[in-house]
Amino acid sequence: MKTNTWRCALVCGPLLLGMGFGTALAAAPSLVTVQAAPGIGPVLGGRVIPAFTVTLRAQLPGRVKFVAGEAGMPIAPGQPLVALDDDQLLAQKAQAIAAYQADEVALHNGYSQYGYQLYSYDPPSFMNPFTWIGQGFKAMMGNSQNPWATYQSNLENRKATALKAQTQLEASAWRIRQIEAEMNNSVSIAPFQGVVLAKEVNPGDIVQPGQPLMVLGSGGPKQLLVKVPESLAGNLNPGQSLPVHLGDNSGMLSGRVVHVAPQANPQTHTVAVKVSLPRNAAIRVGAYATISLPSYGSSAQNEPAIPQSALIPGTSLPSVLVDHHGAVSYTHL
Repeated sequence: MKTNTWRCALVCGPLLLGMGFGTALAAAPSLVTVQAAPGIGPVLGGRVIPAFTVTLRAQLPGRVKFVAGEAGMPIAPGQPLVALDDDQLLAQKAQAIAAYQADEVALHNGYSQYGYQLYSYDPPSFMNPFTWIGQGFKAMMGNSQNPWATYQSNLENRKATALKAQTQLEASAWRIRQIEAEMNNSVSIAPFQGVVLAKEVNPGDIVQPGQPLMVLGSGGPKQLLVKVPESLAGNLNPGQSLPVHLGDNSGMLSGRVVHVAPQANPQTHTVAVKVSLPRNAAIRVGAYATISLPSYGSSAQNEPAIPQSALIPGTSLPSVLVDHHGAVSYTHL
């Protein structure tokens, strides 16, 4: 690689001398040696976003009873954020508990009747002559019955009644669990530590299932979303480092490409690129920031890296003084 070395005059004293272009120069400039560095490619702007977002939506119809706060409020995992009125669900739960208790009584009675029938079989004694006479008289009248068959039939009926009561009791228990699940769904809980990005409802609003309630942004490192032209996006890959400028007072930092969209937007002909920012980056979600893309092709040749302090103030174009072996010349950049 060929290295170009320039010697630039730094403006560091009172302005005394003019040079043909109406530009004032420094009385006692100092010299600094600059080295060649890779050229800087296009600068693109983007919007700071959280690493991921979650939209809380209503699971049940109802009236909003509670909203934790406004947009920008920090949240913690498990924190209640939005709650719907649950008076109707509480009434349904009380009714279900009463039905469960009634089914418990029915089950206890069914097993009691089954136990009574189980131990109440009293077969006739064939040693008793009166039993023979009675059975013979019933046979003559066409009313002959088998005592054992009658006993088994009654026993099965009592058993079926007890099993039906047990099934009804289990159904009542599941009905209570269903109502409790609906009560849990009436309260929206923060799934992670982060911040509220948008509040979509207020106390007293009537909501339907699927209606947005809040938009949450994750905590931790933020990302910069940039729409890169198709012609430049092909040179970007996940894991690549890019310089990021957060603002006039924030300076430069290094970001890392974490996602390049597999498809381009057919309307804008751009590709969405996400650049991860350092955890300590002092910038808010939604703020504007820029990235500097590396130059490619003929524009990728090394150029002198001139410090900002070497620029001559008061000129319409960036200009410096260049020392060529003792001969100082005025040069536009």
